Amino acid sequence: MSAERKRFEQAEERLRIYTRDHGICQACGETVPMDWFEVAHRIANTASNRKRYGDRVIDHPLNKATTHPGRCNSAMNCGFKPNECERIVEAVKAARIEAAIYRLEEAIDGD
Repeated sequence: MSAERKRFEQAEERLRIYTRDHGICQACGETVPMDWFEVAHRIANTASNRKRYGDRVIDHPLNKATTHPGRCNSAMNCGFKPNECERIVEAVKAARIEAAIYRLEEAIDGD
């Protein structure tokens, strides 16, 4: 994949997350202007977390949230909340299973 294509896909994902979250900071609950938001990882994007949870969890949109820059972004880290991390992992697993079932149904239907 070209670097340009990757940047485009990352920008597209950021906008999908912003839209999903209705432009609301998931840390403080306030509106975030579209030209000033960040996407925070709930389970931090670290080498140890990638080893523990895998790339598919760390990079999944359900592990990301719209936030204000700085303090709100940092507040989204659930590293000291194991139950929250487990909830995210289970949500990602369920979403991946649902997507696989949908693809299988589409293949069976021939659409």
